[in-house]
Amino acid sequence: MSQSQTDPYQLSTNPGRIQQLAGTDRFWLWLFCGYFLLQVVVRLATGGALGLDEAEILLDARELQWGYGPQLPLYAWLQWAVFQITGPSILGLSLLKNGLLLATVVTLYMTIRTRQIPVAAGVSVLSLLMLYQFSWEAQRALTHTVLANLCSALSFAVIWGLIRNPTTKGYVLLGVVMAAGGLSKYNYAIALLAMFLAALSTRETRKPFLSVRLLLSAGIAAALIAAPMVWILNHSALAFDSARKLDMSSDGRTYSAVLRGAAELSMAALGFVALLSLIMSILWLIYRRQGAPGVADDLLRFMLRTVFWALVLMALIVIISGSTNIKDRWLQPILIFAGPAIMLWLLPKIGRAGTRRFCQISGGLAVLIVVAMLHHNLAGNAKRAAPFAALTPQILDQTPPEIVIVAHNWLAGNMAYLAPDRSIHGERRMSVSAPALRVWAAGRKAPKDINPADVVTLEAPYRFDSGELMSLSFAPVTR
Repeated sequence: MSQSQTDPYQLSTNPGRIQQLAGTDRFWLWLFCGYFLLQVVVRLATGGALGLDEAEILLDARELQWGYGPQLPLYAWLQWAVFQITGPSILGLSLLKNGLLLATVVTLYMTIRTRQIPVAAGVSVLSLLMLYQFSWEAQRALTHTVLANLCSALSFAVIWGLIRNPTTKGYVLLGVVMAAGGLSKYNYAIALLAMFLAALSTRETRKPFLSVRLLLSAGIAAALIAAPMVWILNHSALAFDSARKLDMSSDGRTYSAVLRGAAELSMAALGFVALLSLIMSILWLIYRRQGAPGVADDLLRFMLRTVFWALVLMALIVIISGSTNIKDRWLQPILIFAGPAIMLWLLPKIGRAGTRRFCQISGGLAVLIVVAMLHHNLAGNAKRAAPFAALTPQILDQTPPEIVIVAHNWLAGNMAYLAPDRSIHGERRMSVSAPALRVWAAGRKAPKDINPADVVTLEAPYRFDSGELMSLSFAPVTR
């Protein structure tokens, strides 16, 4: 890369020690590691109860199975493996999630490094802080989507590697990564297909994907996912239970349903990149005179085509299915490349000063996210501040050890976390044959299989707000 190409990315004409370090891979890799390690420390320091997704994965990861209901099994398998080292703990939950987030960031960084210098690659990856669903939601609540993000990034990296140098080893690796993605989350399939379409859509990139060796990749992926797919076919009602979240129109593909679905998709996609687009637009308006036109390289063009085809595929799904409820978090494995692509396109146009200002904004945002996470974990009636430590022993004291406890996944997961030796299950396990006790949030509709006269209700204040009370009701199953 020539000096003229690197100039727009320099943070200063007279770089100091930090700015010199920013020109090395080591700086960025340590920066990413430090950030996610800090998130682990914050989660451990706040402790308390488990969030919804944490509770659900703790329930699933207690044992290895081919399937776990609506979610694909790979995350639960990985969490089970981590728990063999850490035990079923907040440490194990946080280490896995932040390890996957770190791996996603590093994968994107190393992929971009094949065409860009460290500063450009590092700054473009900082854009993920401004993708709310990645920087906040993935840290706050998500599990399976976090894994799908990594599988999407790995697939992109492997496919990009095949475009540059198609080797048999690369096709084998593609098969393994495809299998991992296929066992992470269903929407990964859209991201993978978008990458293939992006590669096939131009003569420069299509040749490796017309090779017979692609059958090797497909065969490896099929072999690795066969057993879980058989489980899904044999338990289709349970496996596809979450399809109702799409809110498919009962009238099918009506004109109004298509319009509503298209509007939902558009708003979700725009919302996904809204903050980054706003900040970069402001920086461009301020610093455009200091920038240079810039030329999109082959990697950036491939990223942009991947995002384009992903949106086309999502639009087709909306039209065909009549879906009218599209959440922006579902777009993470599909649009995770949008942030780096926007940055790689605009970085030359905002020059050194604009790049430096973007780094400063990103640093401030990172601090804000950490502080906000502390507040989220501790404030008021936050899920992680729920008083399970006070309520669970009281329920168990009134329940014989041989009784199976069944509750909503969040309640069951937290109770199982505090009492790992007791038989506690989520509502998906209502097929248990042993005598059972139902537990539910007081104030909500009571289960139909209990006698109202047997209901006992307990309450306790939240950890840091004695004015907020959590109430749980429980009763034995009678029918």
